[in-house]
Formats: sequence, C-alpha cells, structure tokens
Amino acid sequence: MTLRDLWVDATEAKHEFGLNLCEPGEGEYDAIVVAVGHDEFRKRGAAGIRAHGRPASVLYDVKYVLPRETVDGRL
Repeated sequence: MTLRDLWVDATEAKHEFGLNLCEPGEGEYDAIVVAVGHDEFRKRGAAGIRAHGRPASVLYDVKYVLPRETVDGRL
C-alpha cells in the first residue's frame, strides 16, 4: 500500500508506476517512511506524522526532513 502524497496525481501514479494511492488513516500503520522532502511534512512534525501509526510503529525519515531525535531511523 502506498499512502497518498498530496502533491502527486493519483491517476498519473497509477499509469506511470502502477501505484494505487490511498488516503492515510490514523493509527493504522506499522511503519511510516518519509520519502519526499515536502515542507508539509516538516510542518506536521514527527508527532503529526506518527499519528498515522499504531502505538508501536516506527518512523523512518530518508530525506532528513525531521529532527534526528524524533525518528527511529534514517538512511
């Protein structure tokens, strides 16, 4: 499952990459990966992003958008 990036056209993502995008729910995910460096993710902060995860979920930030101490891992 791929969460919906608000700046990506869902039809284009399906056509170009075969991805079915969905709207993120709260408390639903075991892992969350921040894979794009949009300012919106910085504004939401780790707590706002973690709200979409289950209590024991992990948050990975591959674009260094969030402060290091607020995420579980980086590449």
